[in-house]
Amino acid sequence: MIVRRVIITVGWCLAVSSGWADHAGQAAKPNSPTSAEATADAPKTLWERDTLTGDWGGTRARWSEKGFDVGMEYTGEFLANASGGVRQGALYQGLLKPLLDFDLEKMSGWKGGKLHVSGLWIHGTEPNSRGDIAGMAGTAFMEISGISAFDTYRLYELWFEQKFLDDKLFVRVGQLALDEEFVASDDACLFFNAACGWPVFLSATVPSGGAGYPVAGTGARVRYEPTERLSLAAAVLEGDVGEQSSANRTGTQFRLDDDEGVFAIFEAAYRLNQEKNARGLPGTYKLGGWYHSGRFDDLGFDTQGVSLAESGGIPLTHRGNGGIYVDMDQMVWREKAGTDEGLGVFCRVAPWLPDDRNPIDFYAGVGLVYRGLIPGRDQDLFGVAANYARVSGAVRDLQRAANAVAAAGGTPSLDAGPIPDYEMAVEVTYQIVLTPWWSLQPDFQYIFHPGGSKALKNAVVAGLRTQISF
Repeated sequence: MIVRRVIITVGWCLAVSSGWADHAGQAAKPNSPTSAEATADAPKTLWERDTLTGDWGGTRARWSEKGFDVGMEYTGEFLANASGGVRQGALYQGLLKPLLDFDLEKMSGWKGGKLHVSGLWIHGTEPNSRGDIAGMAGTAFMEISGISAFDTYRLYELWFEQKFLDDKLFVRVGQLALDEEFVASDDACLFFNAACGWPVFLSATVPSGGAGYPVAGTGARVRYEPTERLSLAAAVLEGDVGEQSSANRTGTQFRLDDDEGVFAIFEAAYRLNQEKNARGLPGTYKLGGWYHSGRFDDLGFDTQGVSLAESGGIPLTHRGNGGIYVDMDQMVWREKAGTDEGLGVFCRVAPWLPDDRNPIDFYAGVGLVYRGLIPGRDQDLFGVAANYARVSGAVRDLQRAANAVAAAGGTPSLDAGPIPDYEMAVEVTYQIVLTPWWSLQPDFQYIFHPGGSKALKNAVVAGLRTQISF
């Protein structure tokens, strides 16, 4: 599969070295390794390391043997809205993500136990009070960058996991980021646009965007893997993780409020040709659904059944919200056997969402990712993706009603304007892998109908990302 290390903001786990320091000072002996073996055991150069800081003289390897892994990744971006949208401009934004993993079996003999904690340092040249790159482009659903968020230091994930049934059942409790596991695509994570990560059909419909970057949520997740190919997962979390700039700015809210309801998500995944020595092309197919038990305002009518465009009254409320989705990653062509160089495709669709309580009622995303497109650049990734969100019928009808009131000489509750239809982002990107720990990635995005209508001109956004693993 396309390498997982390109996942943006969402998660990175340290690749620990193999303890070469134990061999570095050994004198030659009659039974000493061959020259090829000795070369393999030699310390890696700066450009060959898995991380910038290496193995710390063997310290990381020793810590890992005792059950303690530490890691950190930095992502930095220059982004510019060159045309269209709300205004032209450029900015820099960055994300530092440290993490700690504790293998309790290695540390204390607690079989199958694991503790994980991670944090976020989000920063940039333009505070969110003025609007980030999405504010420049005027997007309503297609967040230009997957790391855009309110500037802060934040606790991200904090959970304990226990394995059962010969490592087939995994139970996790604590503060969870669902985008690390659910609706997660190996191919889609290459792209800048946040719609390729935590998808629009959740970020635009669940209160405060749901338990995905940059705010995790309190709850529990269960995963069952009866076979190598099949896995079943479900999670239940708090209904509202809190608005990132105020209610949950530090990531330490840990609240479970009955008035906010609960959020539940379910997913079945089938992995094709991913077991050891499999010869066919690998793929992953997922079918999932989600449900929120809280109350949601109607987007078109008040409690008296009158259009909100006319009355501006109290919206009618609905109990519950939910939908289904399908998610597919499939390698469709391989350059040669035994490698992962070749072409992969991904597709994600949420075919139906209740349009009376959600700003969008249909979402689809599709993309192509090619590894090793240029000869001699076997680790580089080239990708093209498109994400589409259709504005719900209730929102369209509300705007029509407002236009009719204005045309009749009245004063509607919202300004007259073009009928909303859709927002769509097309992205082209190329990740240059300079070393195992450092990459550069130029990116281009074209946003159709920013804000979901023709009110703004189509936006053109260009960017450059760097990622460094420490």
